[in-house]
Amino acid sequence: MQSARLSHYGTYPTTVHKTVLTSSSWTGSSIHPVEIHSYISRRMCRGASVGHTWAMPQIWEQRRPTRRQLSFDLACAGALALVLGGLYLRASTGEFLLVVVFAAALAVRRLSVGLMMALGLTAAIMQFMTPQWMPRVALVDFAYAALFFMIGADPRAAVRRLGIILGGLGLAALPFWTILVPDGPAGADPRLVAATAVTAMAGLVCGGGWIAGYLRLQRRRSIQAELDAQVDRVERLRLADRYEHESQRSRIAADMHDTVAHSWAVVAAQADGARYAMRDNPAATEQALEVIAETARSTIADVRTILAELRDVEAEPPRSGDDRHERLMQRMRSTGMQIQHRRVGGPDQASLLTLTAHRLLGESLTNALKHGDLRVPVQVFEDWSAGYRLRVVNAVGTPGQGTGHGIVGMIERANIAGGHLESRRLSREWVVDASIPTPSRVNAARKVDLKESARS
Repeated sequence: MQSARLSHYGTYPTTVHKTVLTSSSWTGSSIHPVEIHSYISRRMCRGASVGHTWAMPQIWEQRRPTRRQLSFDLACAGALALVLGGLYLRASTGEFLLVVVFAAALAVRRLSVGLMMALGLTAAIMQFMTPQWMPRVALVDFAYAALFFMIGADPRAAVRRLGIILGGLGLAALPFWTILVPDGPAGADPRLVAATAVTAMAGLVCGGGWIAGYLRLQRRRSIQAELDAQVDRVERLRLADRYEHESQRSRIAADMHDTVAHSWAVVAAQADGARYAMRDNPAATEQALEVIAETARSTIADVRTILAELRDVEAEPPRSGDDRHERLMQRMRSTGMQIQHRRVGGPDQASLLTLTAHRLLGESLTNALKHGDLRVPVQVFEDWSAGYRLRVVNAVGTPGQGTGHGIVGMIERANIAGGHLESRRLSREWVVDASIPTPSRVNAARKVDLKESARS
């Protein structure tokens, strides 16, 4: 079972990966499924190391340009340099260098946005310093659309703001430069109209590229939010499944402890008594052996029930509450324990409350048998009138070699049932007090807690 559980959780990133891929709203995005699996795996490792408090970067921030993307950028840059560079080389070397600067900016736009912006700014300064190029190099200026697209799509707000500032300064200076420069591209007469047209065209190229990139960024953020929501949802399911497994494991461990510890305590006491009475009192020895056999058969039946629950198969119906209590009392009295038992009401037939009460009473009497002074009667009081109340008082004997797991298990069992249990020493007595409400009261209290938590 443990190996199966490890195998189940070991494939968890793959499970999340498959679940996330079913989301139809972003399966057509440019991100590769292998990168999704890598991102999810890193999130899982990060969550396990910091207690599921994830602070991972966005998945696109982790990506490096692929060879296909770099090849595409280099091809575009090479085509720009060959076509327009060869065309402008006939005019002047300066115009050819301008084309080379634009080509370099296109080539590095995915590798370094900062270097791309520096090259784009250099190209703008070159054009402002040599206005006579403007009519001839207007075609290469359309490359600014690709550059501003990368600026608008950058996840860093500072980079996007810097791009807006630089573009705004350029657009603000462009009409004044067009009007004031005597040998500008517009000539002498229609400068105002030309300035308006040039500014509008530049704004369309730069602003359009920036807006397109920003829309791409927003789409990626939406996809990222959906991806995180899918991962968180599956993680919650995993935690709920793990909690269920751990709860079942703890419950089975508590049942095994209660059953085996109680049975072996009775067997040990009966075996010691039979050994001492073997020669002088054969009848007592025979009775002790009968108790040992009955205890073993009862324990085997209880263990089979627990194993049936573990295998998720239908187990034999449990005995009624009265039968369980009577057998428990007879078994403990057969060890020589004197029990003064008082009871108000009676248990239901095979209910969860009855099972919890039986486990608590059995563990309390087992502890009294192992660690108490059996010369003093053990006082047991049970009240079934409103839920279940238990009080067991025994004299403290010689301290035994106990681990305390039994008391911890009783407290946990009582808490799971919605009640509480106290096990403490008072002077020369050991007292166990338990109170378990009825299931209806527990459910009502939980509904009230849920409503209060929802309001808060």
